[in-house]
Amino acid sequence: MSWIAKTTRTSLRLQRSPLARVAASFGSSSAAGRRHFSQSSIHAHGSVIGGKTFGFGLVGALTTVAVTAGVYSTFSSQNIRSDAGVDTVSVVSSVDPLPTKLTAPLSTTYDLIGYGIREVSFLKFQVYALGLYIAEDDLKLVKQILNSKFIESFYEDIQHATTPEEHKENLSRALNDPSVSNILIRNLLTSGVRFTARICAVRNTDLSHLRDGFIRTIKNNPNYGKLMKSEDETVGERITKGLEDLRDTFNTAKMSAKKNSLVFMEIDENQHIRVTVEAIKKAGTSERGQPVVLGTVKEPLVTQLLFESYAGAEKPLIKSVQAIASQSIVDAVC
Repeated sequence: MSWIAKTTRTSLRLQRSPLARVAASFGSSSAAGRRHFSQSSIHAHGSVIGGKTFGFGLVGALTTVAVTAGVYSTFSSQNIRSDAGVDTVSVVSSVDPLPTKLTAPLSTTYDLIGYGIREVSFLKFQVYALGLYIAEDDLKLVKQILNSKFIESFYEDIQHATTPEEHKENLSRALNDPSVSNILIRNLLTSGVRFTARICAVRNTDLSHLRDGFIRTIKNNPNYGKLMKSEDETVGERITKGLEDLRDTFNTAKMSAKKNSLVFMEIDENQHIRVTVEAIKKAGTSERGQPVVLGTVKEPLVTQLLFESYAGAEKPLIKSVQAIASQSIVDAVC
């Protein structure tokens, strides 16, 4: 598919509004009722904006959105630059390209929404290629969650969106707003939207280095420090235990990760992360062994902190991933 570079700009002067009520921390709701929208509300979640912690809810908003069955059977984002004649995206020439659709070894079909290269140090050493994917079956759910009423609730004096273009402008602003974007990503996760991060090693490494990288990413999320200082001591305890589980999951197998090896971080509807590895058999080839499931990390707060770092605008791990994913989400919704 062709790629059209689009930079969404807004002339709206959007000011943050007080949200519904103060909450000590954000949490998770049960899977039942999150993915079934016969109910008219979603569990309220909190977030930190401007040094204050707020909570919000989606009371009744979902009932105002009509979704046509079958609209999202395939996903086509103008931000995804496919290779000529094939359904892949070349991120860096030294490793295999990213498929625009991903199924095996995952539980369902995922669509590519963002991609980029992780670089470290001032020398910009390339570490891995990251592809961010969303479950194809959940795209209709994204549209229900990120509806115009919800987006407009974050701002004062915003023009009410009466057309898809106006909603697109508002949603793009919110997804690229450092104070709001993490809330939107978190709300997608807590509402049961499934994502996958596909990590492809650009240089020879091992699972311990990748493990430590995931943990650093989580701890570098600005919300990590805020949550660890929560008045509710159980929040910090949950995160600490979740990071231990993440570490233990990677420690279950002593595996090298030669260049072109893959790690999949698949998030299910309960915000659990299923970690799967496909290691290269022989250096310099694309021949991988059978997928190895290392285990599952079940702490939702760890999941939220990790994927906020991929798709949120406050402190994105890879800016291109966040920018492309934001516009892809806008394309899916609008």
